[in-house]
Amino acid sequence: MRRAFGAPLPTDEELELGRQTTEFDRTLAFFDGPEIVATAGIFSYQMTVPGGALPCGGVTRVSVLSTHRRRGLLTAMMRRQLDDMHERGEPLAALYASEAAIYGRFGYGLATYQASVEIQRSHAAFAEKLSASGRLSMVDVPAAVPAFTRVWEQARHSQPGMLGLDERWIRYELSDLDLHREGASPQYRVLYQADENPSGFALYRIKMDWEPSGPNGTLRLEMLIAATAEAYAALWRHVLDVDLMARVSAEMRPVDEPLRFLLADSRQPKTRIEDGLWLRLVDVGAALAGRRYAVDGRLVIRVNDEFCPWNAGQLELQGGPSGAEVRRSDASPDLELDADALGALYLGGNRFRTLHEARRVNERRAGAIAIADAMFATDRAPWCPSHF
Repeated sequence: MRRAFGAPLPTDEELELGRQTTEFDRTLAFFDGPEIVATAGIFSYQMTVPGGALPCGGVTRVSVLSTHRRRGLLTAMMRRQLDDMHERGEPLAALYASEAAIYGRFGYGLATYQASVEIQRSHAAFAEKLSASGRLSMVDVPAAVPAFTRVWEQARHSQPGMLGLDERWIRYELSDLDLHREGASPQYRVLYQADENPSGFALYRIKMDWEPSGPNGTLRLEMLIAATAEAYAALWRHVLDVDLMARVSAEMRPVDEPLRFLLADSRQPKTRIEDGLWLRLVDVGAALAGRRYAVDGRLVIRVNDEFCPWNAGQLELQGGPSGAEVRRSDASPDLELDADALGALYLGGNRFRTLHEARRVNERRAGAIAIADAMFATDRAPWCPSHF
């Protein structure tokens, strides 16, 4: 995989870390003689969906060497993976796409977005004075792993798109490899606690720079997870107050980041929106029945799915805030769409109206788009803060 992506070969330390998270029974490779020429893998996750959580296969480490392209290797791996997830009863599959044009043909749709932000410290004053009853502390890895895991578990239940990470995964996030530093400092780990209960944490690095006029450093925020609004504000105040920094930058932030409204200067942070998770409904019926809906409603949806034909056909969805039922239906469809469009809509990160105007959703009954948008609406934009 590193060869295919033009990256340095992994060190022994990286390989040992990789062994702790790799699921070897879900790892694929194509061989040409003794040479590995294509790879793919899956991590077994629980993904938070509106009103619940469902098993999700996290597709990862997908690569094909340039010498072996156009031979069907990627398609064969996608076929094997989706069949495997279907047999295991995982309703969802998710991935991060290196190129946006690759995975739509396999039924993956762009489901979440993420923001890259930059804040100038000279414009980082809060609109109101911060009052927080908790305390911040720097922690070492042994203390961070259980505390950060607790915070993650609290936060993920209300955040669609977030994946469940146990202590093994949190330890991996804290591995602090030279590969990840990119010329910056070792990782800083900050914990926020209220009444001795962990409720937020931040991971960041600093990269010092100096000009004749003084310090011009950059703080690179790698992760900030908060289970409460108080922890969120306190952690942002901390990273914006680190001495000798001229700016704070962060990637993989939520698109509905509250920070803008904490700041007195609402033109900060400067923001660029990028694609996040691509989602695939491996079992459309189970996925639709496994989430909750903002309002009660009924829809008959015709799904076109050539790559996973077990999904193709018409389903009647009867859902609301308290639950949902899905069954096969012969009734006239209200909506018709392809599998990748349904993946893009499932978590609430895109509106049916948007995809309808892009000619990706066909409204077969007048008013069905409005009903679907009301049902699939969420109070938070879906967001996945962890990469895999």
